[in-house]
Amino acid sequence: MKLRLIDTGFNTPSMNMAIDEALLTSKKPVLRFYRWKPAGLSIGYFQSTQAINVEGCKKRGVEIVRRLTGGNAVLHDKELTYSFIINEDEMPKSVVESYKMISKGLLQGLRNLKLKPEMNIDVKKEEKSAVCFKDPSWYELLVNRKKIVGSAQTRKNGKILQHGAVLIDIDVEKYCSLFNNCSEELIKKVKQRMTSINDELNKKVDYERVKKAMISGFEKELGIKFEASELIKEELKSAEELEKNKYSTDKWNYIR
Repeated sequence: MKLRLIDTGFNTPSMNMAIDEALLTSKKPVLRFYRWKPAGLSIGYFQSTQAINVEGCKKRGVEIVRRLTGGNAVLHDKELTYSFIINEDEMPKSVVESYKMISKGLLQGLRNLKLKPEMNIDVKKEEKSAVCFKDPSWYELLVNRKKIVGSAQTRKNGKILQHGAVLIDIDVEKYCSLFNNCSEELIKKVKQRMTSINDELNKKVDYERVKKAMISGFEKELGIKFEASELIKEELKSAEELEKNKYSTDKWNYIR
């Protein structure tokens, strides 16, 4: 399997989501890596903004953007973010099974960093939280039983888009402060259930090292051969239009 390998570097939250949607037109499958400047709080497609501390986000310089995918809110800051885009007919029909397949590449990437990750297969039925990293879902990746990668998937026009955050470092207090129900109890629970690469290795690991480990993980587990690529002119134009007319607008971001 051949994939385009793209690293779009730092972009605003609205532009990052616009690029992901623009890449759904790619004729070849894509693995994209990217970063956020300023930090962003991405909220799921179906998620209400009522639980979000909008003023707190503004105060902390965190921009809110609604994803094309479902799930709950994620703070994107000190991380490697990936998006995996492929034709539906090249992956298992089941959302859970395709999620599991893509997660295998991420799992091996974490192993390449000398971590001991595992896939979550124990989903507890509890009251839903607006905080993505509070509870792991099926086949999300854990280290020491704590969530270290948060992902979401959607299918559109015959394509699968799965994207997610690989946490290099975390600020749990900052993350929790972006929600209206922030409390010492919430902070405590989230600290018990999420972790980062730096925390687990007890040292600082840079973005490039994590990216290299993930590339190698996908190559090994999915048999992928990568072709270094960039956004083509049509993709960039589409992303710019989507950013302007969709992902930077209150109509899209605060629709619920």
